[in-house]
Amino acid sequence: MAEQMTQEQIDWQVKVNRGTAKTKNQIFEKQGYLVIRDLIDPQELFCEVPNIRGQLNYYGKLEKFSHTPVEQQVEGSLARYYYPPYKESYFKVKKRLENIVGNALATTYYYDRYYFPSMELKKHADRDACEISVSIHIGTNLKDKWGFKLIDVEGNEKELFLNPGDGLLYKGCELCHWRDPMPGKRRNKIRKLLGMKELYYHQIFMHYILRDGLRAHCANDMSRN
Repeated sequence: MAEQMTQEQIDWQVKVNRGTAKTKNQIFEKQGYLVIRDLIDPQELFCEVPNIRGQLNYYGKLEKFSHTPVEQQVEGSLARYYYPPYKESYFKVKKRLENIVGNALATTYYYDRYYFPSMELKKHADRDACEISVSIHIGTNLKDKWGFKLIDVEGNEKELFLNPGDGLLYKGCELCHWRDPMPGKRRNKIRKLLGMKELYYHQIFMHYILRDGLRAHCANDMSRN
C-alpha cells in the first residue's frame, strides 16, 4: 500500500500548492470545491460489483491489465486505473467541466473504486496529475448517507453528500480530503447470513489539469509514479 501521509506532510503540501490552480469560476476559487448535481447519467458508469479485489491497472488498446492484490490506498477495496468502458464518459465530463471552470483542461487519468463496510479513505492531498478533480457517485446499495470530507480554502471542514450521477469538483492538490469509515459492517454480517449481496459504494475520480497551468507537463498522467 502507498505510504500514509502525516498531517504535517498534508499541511505542507496544501500550503505550497494553495493558489496554484487558478480558474475563471469565482465560486470555485472562493471555496476550492463545487457540488455539481446531475453531472452525468449514472447508468453510463454502472457496473455490477466484480468478485475480484485489489487494483487493476489497464493499459494499451486491447484492454490488458495488471493486477495487484491489495489496492494502494484502501485495503480490501477494488479499484481500476483507466478502466476502458469509462473512457468516453471521461471525455464527456471534461467538456462539461471546462464550461464550468471557464478554462481549457487536459486529461490525466481516471480511477474508480468500490468501497465496502468499515473502509475509509485517509486524509491526504493529491499529486500533480489531480489538479482539477471530480469525484462522481456511481451507485450503492447502502441506505446510510456517506459523505466526502474536505477542508475548504478558508480552513472549514465540509462534508458533502452526493446522489448517483452527482459530482464533487475540487482542487485535489490544494485541499486536504478524506472519507470516514463506511457504515454497514454490522448489517453486512446479517446480509451474509441471509444470502444478500454485500454492501458497497462505487465512485470514480476523474482527474484533469489546466492546459495552460503550472502542471501542464502532467497531461496524459506523465507524472505517474
